[in-house]
Amino acid sequence: MSLPHPGAIRIGVATDEAGRIASVDLRSSRPAGVGRLFVGRNADDAPRLAASLFGLCGFSHGAAARRAIAAACGDSVARTDDAIGLMAERLAETLRATVLEWPGEPSDRTSLATPLREAMMAARAFMSRQASPMEPAPLLERLEAAVVACGLRPDASGVDGFFGALMGEARAETLGALQKPDALAPADDAAVIEALRDGRARFAAAPFLPGRVVETGAFARHWRATTHEKALLAGRLAARFRDLREAVNQLRRLCAGGEDTLAAAGSSGAGEGFAAVETARGRLYHWVRLDGARRILDYEMLAPTEWNFHPEGPFVVALRGVEIGCGAAATRRVARLAAVFDPCVAFEIEVHEPAHA
Repeated sequence: MSLPHPGAIRIGVATDEAGRIASVDLRSSRPAGVGRLFVGRNADDAPRLAASLFGLCGFSHGAAARRAIAAACGDSVARTDDAIGLMAERLAETLRATVLEWPGEPSDRTSLATPLREAMMAARAFMSRQASPMEPAPLLERLEAAVVACGLRPDASGVDGFFGALMGEARAETLGALQKPDALAPADDAAVIEALRDGRARFAAAPFLPGRVVETGAFARHWRATTHEKALLAGRLAARFRDLREAVNQLRRLCAGGEDTLAAAGSSGAGEGFAAVETARGRLYHWVRLDGARRILDYEMLAPTEWNFHPEGPFVVALRGVEIGCGAAATRRVARLAAVFDPCVAFEIEVHEPAHA
């Protein structure tokens, strides 16, 4: 089986004479209909296949598949180790994206290579605990040390170091004011699953809820705690830092036997099941329909990136009318806004400036 290419998001913006964005053309080459790779397989194969298909958040996809299959079969899932792995992946992936994917050079990233590597290794160890149980305390210490090394202050008073440099650059960019998001929430799960059942791959590629511009991810989860930041980039970056701090605290609680609130699952009909998982980039959905022999008849997945980078979604809305200037600075500003929306694939940017006679 050949794995689908992850694709990319192409962002085309046209500016007016004043350097303001007059139009946005967003196109995705992400593969559609990946769920067809599951059809005809035994239900027990789904979690392993889901985890192997995605280079980012593979554990989350595997967990979503496992919970959706269990819901379709009327089974229960032992959740604690699953939840610990989910939170460890969310923490490590948020840290990785924040350090490596910010456009520009706020400071020397090479000094963070060791703590970032330690964080990824600790997260992988947490994700493998079901196969090889181990004490969580040393792994927690490694993850916490990595987050602090990147600049998240342990006393919850803000950021310094590399993260402080990022925030300084974000505050210096004048890309408009921060707006309240229309956050995707667990209360929306029933409507989303119904639309996914009806629209299948077409809905999964461009999801929407009527009358809404839905957003998911760190800012949707934490925007209420970032109102002290008025600038668009700074507020969204502050939400990312808040999400990191919360992930550390939640992982600590889960390791101490705390309740799992990261995922939901249920049945949407006879032989059908779904799961919703809060990942680094937002709410991930899997839906499955089985026959009586536990063979997969239908399978669909809906990734959080599809909400945020919908052609009429929150990223496009945030871009419209923004003054970005011209040249390399304009491209960098669009890239930074894309980065704080955190797509799960690469993005390419074209800025079309007005022609001058």
